[in-house]
Amino acid sequence: MSENPTENKIEDQVPESNEADKKIAELEEKNSELNDKILRALAELDNVRKRSRDEMEKTAKFAISNFVSDLVVVTENFFMASENAPKDEIEKNPAIKNYADAIIMTEKELLKVLEKNQVKRIFPINQQFDHNLHEAIAQVDSEAEEGLVVKVIQAGYSIADRLIRPALVAVAKAK
Repeated sequence: MSENPTENKIEDQVPESNEADKKIAELEEKNSELNDKILRALAELDNVRKRSRDEMEKTAKFAISNFVSDLVVVTENFFMASENAPKDEIEKNPAIKNYADAIIMTEKELLKVLEKNQVKRIFPINQQFDHNLHEAIAQVDSEAEEGLVVKVIQAGYSIADRLIRPALVAVAKAK
């Protein structure tokens, strides 16, 4: 057997090459795992951002719900005052007419402010009953189509798409 220095070098390099290949494979696997973890973490971060943004929008939109719930009572009192004003006395007495006009103007301004803040009054007279917006407290015999709102006892209110208070209504029933 002759010892060739070139053969020894090749034989010595083969085990090192196998170990290097194993090490490369391990590192590539670890790199792949880390990339997967990074992608998952980025996706989770993006989801958290989206949820936070949605939650902030909802909070901003509905933060005034409790305030509006109290304010709609005042608004309805203005409607009641203008509807129950003595019409014949208003025409006779200029002072009462001015007072009635002031109530109506205040009522209109209050509605403008509410609408500006996405608060809508639900007054569904002659509309089809909608259980999402109305609460039927009576059924009455009527010539109107069955299920039609024939009387509004109390107006409802919503802010954006959220119901603050349902309209209390009387619904027509078939004779």
